[in-house]
Amino acid sequence: MKEIFLSFLKEKSEIIEKEIDNILNEYKTSPIYPALTYSIKSGGKRLRPTLLLASYSSFKEDEDKALNFAIAIEFIHTYSLIHDDLPPIDNAETRRGKPSLHKVFGEDIAILAGDAFLTLAFEIMSRERNFKEELVLKSIYEISNASGINGMVGGQVMDVMTSPDEANEELLYYIHSKKTGSLIKASLKVGALLSGTQEDNIKIIEEFGEKVGLSYQILDDIEDAKKESEDENRVTFPKYFGLEKSKEIAKTYLDESLKILESINLRNDILKSFVFYLKSWLS
Repeated sequence: MKEIFLSFLKEKSEIIEKEIDNILNEYKTSPIYPALTYSIKSGGKRLRPTLLLASYSSFKEDEDKALNFAIAIEFIHTYSLIHDDLPPIDNAETRRGKPSLHKVFGEDIAILAGDAFLTLAFEIMSRERNFKEELVLKSIYEISNASGINGMVGGQVMDVMTSPDEANEELLYYIHSKKTGSLIKASLKVGALLSGTQEDNIKIIEEFGEKVGLSYQILDDIEDAKKESEDENRVTFPKYFGLEKSKEIAKTYLDESLKILESINLRNDILKSFVFYLKSWLS
């Protein structure tokens, strides 16, 4: 079953890559261009933009109309990684097997490259003409809210402020659902929103996004723990619950997410296949 999602991911990643090139080529003469391309071309899965397109395609077939919003999500995700890697936060020397941006271009350029990606994301969304203005504004709001104080930034703040020995269960769930889960949930919700499907369907997809977003971060932490590449200062599910209990929690959320999808009529099985793709990480 997971092959359905992997095939969709491959197809859409190629389209996303081409459009990223087209957008960044507008700024080829800018001194920040080399840093932007270094970071965005570092081998990311393009998972979040693909999920936005997958959600849209679950209700309507012309999903590539939503490409600008998908790329905006990827730019926001990339900015967050650049800033996370900086010495005051995670102090990561590598990202995806390559030196982190600040190790190559310096901390000052890394900060500015992150700023550039964040603002460029909103420039792209605000010049969107494929959808009615009301839908564009709603989508920008959802992505803003998921990226900021109530979402990714809020989760990151608590992650920075909390040491593993200070963590409790409530705080652990908050950090993970906000820091990682919120942008995944927003990708799925905005895809459904832009498709024009009814409000009840959007709420169901949002609930689905809540479950799989949290599952994704738990599974990612499990992979890091297996490789013994965990950041000792970070609060993670394996540190708090142990590996086996963390796997049980992730599986429970993934099973619940499948039940949520059974309550809705979708055009295809791409979102269901995504759940099975995540489940394969547990083996």
